[in-house]
Order: sequence, then structure tokens, then C-alpha cells
Amino acid sequence: METITLEYVDVFDENKTKTLTFSKHLIKEPFNEKSLFANQVDGKSMQPVINHKAVVITDISNKILVDEAIYLLYYENKMWIKKYDGKKEVFISINKEFSHLVYAKEKVHIVGRVLLTFTTF
Repeated sequence: METITLEYVDVFDENKTKTLTFSKHLIKEPFNEKSLFANQVDGKSMQPVINHKAVVITDISNKILVDEAIYLLYYENKMWIKKYDGKKEVFISINKEFSHLVYAKEKVHIVGRVLLTFTTF
């Protein structure tokens, strides 16, 4: 089995650097292995699809916008994970409690497309 190992910082465990190893075959679309980035989610705006404290894998070489896909964004000095609404050309939260978090495509920097999510315990 071909695996990928990435490091990320666990912001809920004293900022310890941790590793995540997973099968390459879990990623169902073309990706650039050298451009994969892992980071931990702090927030509930994407629940139930992406849970608080989950680790997401992003391909930072993939910035092509696809309707309904999820992206890692940079906006107002923070990283955000949002779903792209291609009809309105905005990035939105999935959790209705955070429906006020809407970002226009031209106001954000697209870091990359989220490919996988791992729930941590």
C-alpha cells in the first residue's frame, strides 16, 4: 500500500507537531503529492461535513474553482475552510449557524482545494 505522511500542528495539544499517515488511494481525484498540506480545523462552521478539530488535507497547487467543492482560503489574516457556491461566486459555511460567513471570490486568496478530512479524537 502506497502511503503519504504529512506533519501538522495540533493547536489543541500545546501546538505539538504531529504526523498523519494515510493511503494514497483515499484521494479520489488527481493531486500533486508535493503540494499536499495538512492543517487542523478550529471551529464548527463546516459541520457536519468537517468537524471541529478535524485534520484536512489540501492540495495547494489546485486553485481551480469547482462548484460545491471545499477550499482552504486566506482572508483577513486568517485561514478559513469554506464551500464554493459557483452560482453566486462566493465561499460559504455549511453549518446554518454560520450562514453570515460569506466571502466573495475576489476578496479571498485561494490557498488550495481540500481533498480529505480526518476526524481527530
